[in-house]
Amino acid sequence: MRRKKDLLAGVGRYLDIPREALPGGFGLSLSGQNALTVRGCRRILYYGGECIRLSLGRQALAVYGNDLICTVFEAGQATVEGKISTIAFEEVGRDAP
Repeated sequence: MRRKKDLLAGVGRYLDIPREALPGGFGLSLSGQNALTVRGCRRILYYGGECIRLSLGRQALAVYGNDLICTVFEAGQATVEGKISTIAFEEVGRDAP
């Protein structure tokens, strides 16, 4: 598995492909405290006004705050808007809050 990951990383560098476009890759873009865009998102694991959990493959990204909504979810990208207070990486199998 490690060899496959190294091969993908090498091909990505050679072809100048962003890491989040490769399998297992992701990227985050935070705009103030009100909007977070996640690239490389696979699916929404939990959706609530105070927490939205997104699958990044073997990891999950939890966004905590108030009045959270997912305004975009397409083509491996999700945008969460609202009053964001915390962003945390968590295990995928963990129960929702």
